[in-house]
Amino acid sequence: MDSLTFSVKHQDNELFDLYKHRRVLTFILVVTLATFVPLGVKNLFIGEIGLGFFLLAFELSLMIEVIAIFRLKRQLLGYFPPLFLLCISIVLSINVFGTLATYWVFPVVMTIVFIVPPKMAMLTNALIIVGSVIAAIPHQAHMVTLRYVLALLICASIAHVVIGAMRKLQRDLCELSIKDSLTGALNRNQMDDSLLMASEKAKVGLGTCIALIDIDNFKKVNDQHGHDMGDKVIKVVVEQINMNCRKSDLLFRLGGDEFLLLFDTRCVESAVAVAHMISKRVIEGITERFPEASGVTLSIGIAESIAAEDPEIWVKRADLALYDAKHSGKNQIKVFAPEHSSATSKAVVPLFS
Repeated sequence: MDSLTFSVKHQDNELFDLYKHRRVLTFILVVTLATFVPLGVKNLFIGEIGLGFFLLAFELSLMIEVIAIFRLKRQLLGYFPPLFLLCISIVLSINVFGTLATYWVFPVVMTIVFIVPPKMAMLTNALIIVGSVIAAIPHQAHMVTLRYVLALLICASIAHVVIGAMRKLQRDLCELSIKDSLTGALNRNQMDDSLLMASEKAKVGLGTCIALIDIDNFKKVNDQHGHDMGDKVIKVVVEQINMNCRKSDLLFRLGGDEFLLLFDTRCVESAVAVAHMISKRVIEGITERFPEASGVTLSIGIAESIAAEDPEIWVKRADLALYDAKHSGKNQIKVFAPEHSSATSKAVVPLFS
């Protein structure tokens, strides 16, 4: 199941989430303002018009991008314009000032690895290394240039490997923070935002449903066959839910043997049909794989979204439907009719038992 449809998209291309970590962007902007602007102005005064222009153009493009991220919450120019201007500025600087300008390449390469997506960072750094070496050759002995190339390659390689490992660790930690370790279902910390976004979509006519799913006789399985068997049953349930739902539907584990399934734009009839299929497949799967736990079934309560409704009330309606299913003999699917506003079990309408 795709956990990104309703919830905020996780950006794993950069080490930092540039839309939240303002300190990183602010620091970079301040540092470049303190270095590139004076250098750009100085080069304009000494007659190096081209170099001065590209230095100031880079800083301007960076400022526009940072302001857009802060104010508009999105990128305006993208990575390409600032990186292109930065590459030209570095090559021109080395061409004009020789070896002294090569020292600036090292912090630039490191910074690019930190904040730019991996493939673009590798391409940009490759262009910077090649361009800076070509520009440096006329200004220094070949052995000095060779040492410079080796040092720069080692520095860039270490940075890419280390930051790559950090990105992977960041993704793994993020995965652990949003998903249940046993089943891979989303945890309830992610549920509120997803339900709120689904409620907002209902305002524009994109209504949907949620299903509260409870495993019947689960305590009996744990008591008679142990928690290992209980874990296996839970995994089968989640497996069948995933197999019989779309990638855009979201499954949350609320704790123990209870789950919430958030459908992506489904009407009640469609949600009930899917719930029946899930229930059928779960019974078949458990009976086939774990006959000793063959008494396991599902009770499901379904509620349709209502525009501008508080997510807690939405879940409460589904919970009332689930309550009715459990107290009507289990192994049932009940729907809370949206036209009923009173939060009582009488508002729960059985469709199929």
